[in-house]
Amino acid sequence: MIRNLISVFLIGVFVTFQSCETQKKSLSDQDKNLIIESAKVTVQKVFDASNNLKFLDGLNYYSGDDDAYYVNNGTLLNLDDLKKSYSQIGPSVQRLENTIQSWNSTILSENTVAFTLPILLKIKLDGIPEYTGQLIWSAIVQKRNEKWVIIQSHESWLNCVEVASALTASEAQ
Repeated sequence: MIRNLISVFLIGVFVTFQSCETQKKSLSDQDKNLIIESAKVTVQKVFDASNNLKFLDGLNYYSGDDDAYYVNNGTLLNLDDLKKSYSQIGPSVQRLENTIQSWNSTILSENTVAFTLPILLKIKLDGIPEYTGQLIWSAIVQKRNEKWVIIQSHESWLNCVEVASALTASEAQ
Protein backbone atom coordinates (compact mmCIF):
# COMPACT_ATOMS: atom_id res chain seq x y z
CA MET A 1 0.00 0.00 0.00
CA ILE A 2 2.75 2.47 0.95
CA ARG A 3 4.71 1.36 -2.08
CA ASN A 4 1.70 2.20 -4.31
CA LEU A 5 1.28 5.62 -2.66
CA ILE A 6 4.95 6.40 -3.19
CA SER A 7 4.68 5.33 -6.85
CA VAL A 8 1.60 7.53 -7.37
CA PHE A 9 3.34 10.43 -5.62
CA LEU A 10 6.48 10.08 -7.76
CA ILE A 11 4.42 9.86 -10.96
CA GLY A 12 2.54 13.00 -9.90
CA VAL A 13 5.79 14.83 -9.21
CA PHE A 14 7.20 13.71 -12.55
CA VAL A 15 4.07 14.84 -14.49
CA THR A 16 4.01 18.17 -12.64
CA PHE A 17 7.70 18.74 -13.31
CA GLN A 18 7.33 17.92 -17.02
CA SER A 19 4.31 20.22 -17.44
CA CYS A 20 6.18 23.08 -15.76
CA GLU A 21 9.11 22.60 -18.09
CA THR A 22 6.94 22.68 -21.21
CA GLN A 23 5.04 25.85 -20.25
CA LYS A 24 6.02 28.84 -22.33
CA LYS A 25 8.34 31.30 -20.74
CA SER A 26 6.93 34.80 -20.93
CA LEU A 27 8.82 37.16 -23.17
CA SER A 28 10.76 40.02 -21.68
CA ASP A 29 10.21 43.54 -23.00
CA GLN A 30 13.61 43.32 -24.69
CA ASP A 31 12.60 40.05 -26.40
CA LYS A 32 9.33 41.62 -27.54
CA ASN A 33 11.13 44.66 -28.96
CA LEU A 34 13.58 42.44 -30.85
CA ILE A 35 10.73 40.40 -32.34
CA ILE A 36 8.81 43.53 -33.37
CA GLU A 37 11.90 45.14 -34.92
CA SER A 38 12.71 41.95 -36.81
CA ALA A 39 9.18 41.69 -38.27
CA LYS A 40 9.09 45.44 -38.92
CA VAL A 41 11.99 45.10 -41.37
CA THR A 42 9.76 43.03 -43.66
CA VAL A 43 6.94 45.57 -43.55
CA GLN A 44 9.35 48.43 -44.26
CA LYS A 45 10.73 46.55 -47.28
CA VAL A 46 7.19 46.26 -48.68
CA PHE A 47 6.58 50.00 -48.34
CA ASP A 48 10.02 50.86 -49.71
CA ALA A 49 9.33 48.73 -52.81
CA SER A 50 5.93 50.35 -53.21
CA ASN A 51 7.35 53.85 -52.90
CA ASN A 52 9.89 52.94 -55.60
CA LEU A 53 7.06 51.65 -57.84
CA LYS A 54 8.38 48.09 -57.56
CA PHE A 55 5.05 46.62 -56.50
CA LEU A 56 5.80 43.02 -57.47
CA ASP A 57 9.11 43.17 -55.56
CA GLY A 58 7.14 44.19 -52.46
CA LEU A 59 4.93 41.15 -52.87
CA ASN A 60 8.01 38.93 -52.40
CA TYR A 61 7.44 39.50 -48.67
CA TYR A 62 3.88 38.13 -48.80
CA SER A 63 3.10 34.46 -48.28
CA GLY A 64 1.64 32.39 -51.08
CA ASP A 65 0.55 29.66 -48.64
CA ASP A 66 -3.04 28.42 -48.78
CA ASP A 67 -3.85 30.00 -45.41
CA ALA A 68 -2.67 33.50 -46.43
CA TYR A 69 -5.37 36.09 -47.19
CA TYR A 70 -5.28 39.70 -48.26
CA VAL A 71 -8.09 42.25 -48.39
CA ASN A 72 -7.96 45.12 -50.86
CA ASN A 73 -10.93 47.34 -51.66
CA GLY A 74 -13.32 44.94 -49.90
CA THR A 75 -12.14 41.95 -51.91
CA LEU A 76 -10.54 38.83 -50.43
CA LEU A 77 -7.42 37.93 -52.42
CA ASN A 78 -4.62 35.40 -52.45
CA LEU A 79 -1.06 36.24 -53.49
CA ASP A 80 -1.66 35.45 -57.17
CA ASP A 81 -4.68 37.79 -57.17
CA LEU A 82 -2.57 40.54 -55.61
CA LYS A 83 0.12 40.08 -58.24
CA LYS A 84 -2.47 40.35 -61.03
CA SER A 85 -4.01 43.51 -59.58
CA TYR A 86 -0.64 45.22 -59.08
CA SER A 87 0.45 44.19 -62.58
CA GLN A 88 -2.66 45.89 -63.97
CA ILE A 89 -2.49 49.16 -62.01
CA GLY A 90 1.29 49.39 -61.64
CA PRO A 91 2.10 50.77 -65.09
CA SER A 92 -0.30 53.71 -64.62
CA VAL A 93 1.29 54.85 -61.34
CA GLN A 94 3.67 57.75 -61.93
CA ARG A 95 4.36 58.52 -58.28
CA LEU A 96 3.52 56.90 -54.97
CA GLU A 97 4.57 58.02 -51.53
CA ASN A 98 3.46 56.07 -48.47
CA THR A 99 4.34 57.76 -45.18
CA ILE A 100 3.80 55.57 -42.13
CA GLN A 101 2.57 57.94 -39.45
CA SER A 102 3.03 55.54 -36.53
CA TRP A 103 4.02 51.94 -35.95
CA ASN A 104 1.40 50.15 -33.85
CA SER A 105 2.31 46.55 -33.18
CA THR A 106 1.16 43.66 -31.04
CA ILE A 107 3.12 40.50 -30.32
CA LEU A 108 0.87 37.49 -30.90
CA SER A 109 3.62 34.92 -30.33
CA GLU A 110 7.38 34.57 -30.66
CA ASN A 111 6.95 34.23 -34.41
CA THR A 112 3.86 36.38 -35.11
CA VAL A 113 3.33 40.14 -34.95
CA ALA A 114 0.26 42.21 -35.84
CA PHE A 115 0.77 45.69 -37.26
CA THR A 116 -1.81 48.47 -37.64
CA LEU A 117 -0.37 51.44 -39.48
CA PRO A 118 -2.00 54.79 -40.26
CA ILE A 119 -0.56 55.93 -43.58
CA LEU A 120 -0.51 59.24 -45.40
CA LEU A 121 -0.50 58.47 -49.11
CA LYS A 122 0.24 60.59 -52.15
CA ILE A 123 -0.44 59.01 -55.52
CA LYS A 124 -0.22 60.26 -59.08
CA LEU A 125 -1.78 58.14 -61.83
CA ASP A 126 -1.53 58.74 -65.58
CA GLY A 127 -3.99 61.42 -66.64
CA ILE A 128 -5.32 62.07 -63.13
CA PRO A 129 -4.27 64.84 -60.72
CA GLU A 130 -2.18 63.78 -57.73
CA TYR A 131 -4.26 62.63 -54.78
CA THR A 132 -3.35 62.82 -51.10
CA GLY A 133 -5.30 60.72 -48.64
CA GLN A 134 -5.09 58.54 -45.59
CA LEU A 135 -5.53 54.84 -45.09
CA ILE A 136 -5.08 52.26 -42.40
CA TRP A 137 -3.02 49.21 -43.32
CA SER A 138 -2.96 46.20 -41.05
CA ALA A 139 -1.08 42.96 -41.37
CA ILE A 140 -0.11 39.78 -39.61
CA VAL A 141 3.59 39.07 -40.11
CA GLN A 142 4.77 35.60 -39.25
CA LYS A 143 8.11 33.83 -39.34
CA ARG A 144 7.81 30.84 -41.65
CA ASN A 145 10.77 28.77 -42.75
CA GLU A 146 13.06 31.21 -40.91
CA LYS A 147 11.73 34.18 -42.93
CA TRP A 148 9.27 36.89 -41.88
CA VAL A 149 6.35 37.03 -44.33
CA ILE A 150 2.99 38.76 -44.41
CA ILE A 151 0.24 36.16 -44.08
CA GLN A 152 -2.71 38.55 -43.86
CA SER A 153 -3.21 42.20 -44.73
CA HIS A 154 -6.04 44.67 -45.05
CA GLU A 155 -6.19 48.26 -46.16
CA SER A 156 -9.01 50.69 -45.53
CA TRP A 157 -9.22 54.20 -46.95
CA LEU A 158 -10.53 56.79 -44.52
CA ASN A 159 -12.80 58.33 -47.17
CA CYS A 160 -13.62 55.70 -49.81
CA VAL A 161 -16.01 57.88 -51.84
CA GLU A 162 -13.44 60.66 -52.13
CA VAL A 163 -10.70 58.21 -53.09
CA ALA A 164 -12.82 56.50 -55.74
CA SER A 165 -13.80 59.86 -57.22
CA ALA A 166 -10.24 61.20 -57.22
CA LEU A 167 -8.64 58.11 -58.71
CA THR A 168 -11.19 57.64 -61.47
CA ALA A 169 -11.47 61.28 -62.55
CA SER A 170 -11.14 61.88 -66.26
CA GLU A 171 -8.76 64.40 -67.83
CA ALA A 172 -11.73 66.50 -68.91
CA GLN A 173 -12.67 67.37 -65.32
